[in-house]
Amino acid sequence: MVLGDTAKKYNNDTSRPHPKLLFPSHPYTSISKDHPETMKGTHDHCITNGGTVNKTGHNSSLTTGMTKELLNCSTQIKIIADINKTTTTQNITTSALFHDTLYTKPRYLLSRGRNTAMVGVVAAVLGRLLAEVVEKEMKGCNLVVVYDEGYNHRDLLDPLLLLENVKQVVEIKHIMSEVAWVSEGCQGYLVMLTQPDPLLSFTSSSPLLWDYRGRYFFVLPSRSDLEEVVGTQKGRKTENIAGAVYREGRWQVYTNHMYGKTGVRIVGTWMGEHFASITPHLYPDKLSDFHGTSLQAVTFEWAPSVFYYRSRNGSVLFRYGTDIGVLETLAQVLNFTVEYQEPPQGERWGRKEENGSWSGMMGRLARNEVDIGLVDLYVTLIRVGILDYTAPYDSELSCFMARTEPPLPRWQSLAYPFQPSTWLAMLLGLIITGPVLCLLARGSAVCGGEEVVRLQSLSYSCYYSLGLHCCEAQETIPRSKSTRIFVIFLWLYTITLTIAYSTNLTAFLLVSKVATSMETIRDLHGSGLEVSGVGDFYGGALGSASDPYLQSLEERFRSYGDAHEIFPGVLSGRAVMIQNSPFLEFVAATKFTSRGQARMRLMKECFAPFSIAMSVQRHSPLKRKFDQVINWVVAAGLVRHSFLTSLRLFAQNTKELADEVDGGQESEDVQVEGVTSLSLEHLQGIFFIISLGWLVSVFIFCLELVV
Repeated sequence: MVLGDTAKKYNNDTSRPHPKLLFPSHPYTSISKDHPETMKGTHDHCITNGGTVNKTGHNSSLTTGMTKELLNCSTQIKIIADINKTTTTQNITTSALFHDTLYTKPRYLLSRGRNTAMVGVVAAVLGRLLAEVVEKEMKGCNLVVVYDEGYNHRDLLDPLLLLENVKQVVEIKHIMSEVAWVSEGCQGYLVMLTQPDPLLSFTSSSPLLWDYRGRYFFVLPSRSDLEEVVGTQKGRKTENIAGAVYREGRWQVYTNHMYGKTGVRIVGTWMGEHFASITPHLYPDKLSDFHGTSLQAVTFEWAPSVFYYRSRNGSVLFRYGTDIGVLETLAQVLNFTVEYQEPPQGERWGRKEENGSWSGMMGRLARNEVDIGLVDLYVTLIRVGILDYTAPYDSELSCFMARTEPPLPRWQSLAYPFQPSTWLAMLLGLIITGPVLCLLARGSAVCGGEEVVRLQSLSYSCYYSLGLHCCEAQETIPRSKSTRIFVIFLWLYTITLTIAYSTNLTAFLLVSKVATSMETIRDLHGSGLEVSGVGDFYGGALGSASDPYLQSLEERFRSYGDAHEIFPGVLSGRAVMIQNSPFLEFVAATKFTSRGQARMRLMKECFAPFSIAMSVQRHSPLKRKFDQVINWVVAAGLVRHSFLTSLRLFAQNTKELADEVDGGQESEDVQVEGVTSLSLEHLQGIFFIISLGWLVSVFIFCLELVV
């Protein structure tokens, strides 16, 4: 099964040369198949947390806890051997791949009981084939060799050990069933088995126990066995799979299909020293052209990311939007078609259920039911365990949408030009100027000067001052110098006030003044309003925020299955909605705007930015190619172009539907651009004043009759 077993046979066979290390300071190391948690061998001096391994020649035992530390040393466990040179007996490194998983009673192919010469010829031919594969397709790769007793033959293994670039690296992250396969750079796997059942069992184990980017070459009994391996869940997600089958005295070489076709196709026949024709490329780029293959994508209507262009009867004619534009660009570049599906009603993106499964879009991707998921999908750590994200192509803020407070009554417009403090100062000035004018007039008369008798009356002086404040010309002209100077400055004072007031009054008569509303997260915290969102995502996001005001909003968060269930609460003023800013802006502008007045608005302070990407199945081979094309799309500015094109198409579709409803008639309300006529609504304040004046006059008249 493992290279170490063969090495022991090599070491016991004194009639043949033993491999000599190219780096004598890095001797071979063995891992027992019965006790993979123990590693023995001769090593360079390497300090670990568990102890010191010396190069004095004696065997040192490393416990499981020390294994990871050893792998972090500068003397990582590697094999680079040269068969042509001799050396003393050494133990050859054993691959920990599969451990006991593949140990079973094999159907012997290269074993005792058959013609020795015949077996040697077949083994040598296969060895040269594997050496050719490694030299041409795995050059510079870290190589892992796995085989059972049926392929335990030195004529098979010698060509592999003769390769200078062959390295066998034991990469152990955890010595347990949940070991994570992690490889940096190129990783090659040669798997030679006389029966595939243990391999098929292994491919059905945890998805983490596989290197989906590695290059695999399987030697199996038949083509059907190879197709069965390729058809497993791990096989379907591995782009680089090839294999050889011994048939009619020759080794036939196959490579796997990806998307659209299943199984394997023959690419060449090994003639013993070379291929029958041109050397085949076993691991070509299978994802540059999908040849019109249909991929399954799950999405739903969520403007402006995804729009549905509907007919009169409501059926969907086609989809468009920012996300759809990116996917359609991918489809054109990579030559595939898209078949759209929708998640179950009300599930949208989906949530994690109590039993650990996921619903909605996430659930369909986690169960490998669809290939792609898209619609304003945030890149978060919450979902990385069940799917893979493509490269992001957009970013958005998460904001709060609240009700637009109704404008203040129009009749209050007369008071808007000045602030309350200004009105108070004017009132004090009005109260003071009347008595001061009266005192100056009386003083001038007492001192022998001539002054108008009317101005010496307090009531007339107050009336005179009020007339000037109202920009009303007065016939009475003071005679004394002191009184004239006072009246001149009073004129300047009142003219400035009246001009400032009349100028601002025009603006406030035409534009409604909006009531003061909450704009910050702190204001939202103090308001006590419910925070509503689609799904549970934002509840957890608010709870994990560092801002204490945001954290407090988690207690008031309530999830809904659809955005339309949230709108009534926002319009009534008892809730705010949290969602991505493009969606909220689109909703506020298109669904809740009348005569230019929006009934919903976005608060100035937003939550947090998120990157937007598509999602594919976990370990999907689509990610590599999608990332490459998406980076091109972003660099070319096509995401913004798709967004603007979608908005224009939506406006056109909306206008067409409106024309169908109106019968093509133009609206009766025609507004002349640049001219606005003042209506009773604009001037209702002045009518309130005249009405109040009439009531006060009648009341005073009644008092005069009584008195």
